[in-house]
Amino acid sequence: MIRNFLNAERQIQESAHDGEGSVDLFEVFGRSDFMSKCEFIDRQIIPPNSTVGYHKHGNNEELYIVLDGEGTITLDGVKSKVIKGDIIKNKPYGFHGLINDSRNNLEILIIQIGI
Repeated sequence: MIRNFLNAERQIQESAHDGEGSVDLFEVFGRSDFMSKCEFIDRQIIPPNSTVGYHKHGNNEELYIVLDGEGTITLDGVKSKVIKGDIIKNKPYGFHGLINDSRNNLEILIIQIGI
């Protein structure tokens, strides 16, 4: 199966995980596409001054792959700058949030896997 993440259908998410502003979400693969415990692969575009709110997941791991732009990630209360090429691992039951505090879009690929 081949899908192009640049051509996925655009959805607008208002206040993602109680964040500020809206983000563009492109679902590339969903749970039904996998035999494994992969839950989804999404592309997300976070405009300047928008955020993915600080939140906690359950029994899964999540990767954020920064495709373009830069921002600030908070992982369990610790803030770090992220740039194009960075991969962030959000651990099970850990807290995380992402802020686009730059002047350009922040584009990430999100992969979530159940445990």
